Amino acid sequence: RSLDSEESAAEARVRTAAAAHLDVQADEIALTDSTTMGLALVYGGLRLRAGEEVLTTTHDFYSTHESLRLRAVRTAAHVRRIRLYRDARSVSVDEVVSGVRRAVTRRTRVLAVTWVHSSTGVKLPVRAIADVLQSVNRSRAPADRILLCVDAVHGFGVEAATPAELGCDVFVS
Repeated sequence: RSLDSEESAAEARVRTAAAAHLDVQADEIALTDSTTMGLALVYGGLRLRAGEEVLTTTHDFYSTHESLRLRAVRTAAHVRRIRLYRDARSVSVDEVVSGVRRAVTRRTRVLAVTWVHSSTGVKLPVRAIADVLQSVNRSRAPADRILLCVDAVHGFGVEAATPAELGCDVFVS
């Protein structure tokens, strides 16, 4: 066996194990060197049309902001940062979910959030956010639905929730 085939076999075993843990198909798993690389690949590949919008938060990481900014430059889409909570010590599910609901417009196609914020320890109610987006998406054509992309680096392995349980479309960790 060549080194390439051994590496391919090892990657297949890793993807199979990760898929079982996350309750997804192995071909839904992409292996990258880091979460930052995974975010850049996902955000850099978003299919956006001119005038469409990506929402992210003021609480997100630099690599999210930059990847989305660069994608917007290439597609003539817009990136808007929203504040999900005023004080990390007193944040509530209602404050976060209400903020997301108010921020979504007819032009919104992506919501990019971080599950657990490393700077504050705030863990976003991703399932509740997904439920709000699901209700918005019910009245939209498939091409106009909002994708929920989650930077899960600080939640993965700490929480047992799968991407389906969280309700997210993209889970990067």
